[in-house]
Amino acid sequence: MNISEEQVNKIFELASMDEKKSKEDVTLSDISEALIRIERKIYSFSSGVKVDSLENKKILIADDLELSIYQLSTVLKRIGVTPSVSRNKEEALSELQKVHFDCIIIDLFIPDSSDGFDLIQAAVKKRSEAGHTDTKIVVISGTDDNSLVDHCYELGADFYIQKDKNWHSKLLKYISTSFQSDKNIAFTRYVINNDIASYIIKRFNEPKIFDSLINNINSSIYTGLKNVLFDLKEITSFDTDNAYVFADIYKICAENNGKFVLVNPSINVKEALSFAYLEDVIPYCTSIEEAVALITESSNSQLD
Repeated sequence: MNISEEQVNKIFELASMDEKKSKEDVTLSDISEALIRIERKIYSFSSGVKVDSLENKKILIADDLELSIYQLSTVLKRIGVTPSVSRNKEEALSELQKVHFDCIIIDLFIPDSSDGFDLIQAAVKKRSEAGHTDTKIVVISGTDDNSLVDHCYELGADFYIQKDKNWHSKLLKYISTSFQSDKNIAFTRYVINNDIASYIIKRFNEPKIFDSLINNINSSIYTGLKNVLFDLKEITSFDTDNAYVFADIYKICAENNGKFVLVNPSINVKEALSFAYLEDVIPYCTSIEEAVALITESSNSQLD
């Protein structure tokens, strides 16, 4: 296996896998499990938005670590953005001169903190000169040195993210909330436990929302989140013709030995389920806790 001891340890650390193994003992199965856990972390928070709300945003990643670039690119693609990438200070400075970016993500140590500080200053200067006051400058780093963090803010950075276990979610939340209003958010996903993803549905009335949901759920299934909850408390009206979406999601979960449960469905949603002969197929509950208990009980009975 063409992978160094250091890379093995880093992958296991990012995946929060406590078991320690030497390079010789690590199998392809171990690496696959670790990568799936890392991807699950990346997808632990995601938002469904209007197709045109973020796809036109230009984001620059300035980072010299390929694993971080991969993770950042994967996170950003979940909100419709394909970022530009610079792997050193010189490339990043060149990009800043050529393109107006809506968000600039800077690894503080690229490779030294002095390079990161130089990039922050250059980004702030370009933002000021161009009059793009809405450009966001985000700094990421593994350091917890408060003096370095404070200096980032002193230079004009908008947000600092320490590379802890949840840094992907923090970045995604910051960028999503920075560039979109609440009215554009169609759904938000949170991971409840190792096999349950909960979706808070805010809008449920457009084909592109349905497509985004299906894609997101397929990503959930891929990372082991085979059970799906829909919290529908904000959906007061529902077109019966859209009931097919519920059937499609139920099928996806069932094919992967999971369950699809609705929480707080309105009368209109229940009528749509009845219209599509799904009222006895897709269960619904009055709370997330009740839904989780239903799934847990069902999983335990399958084991028995």
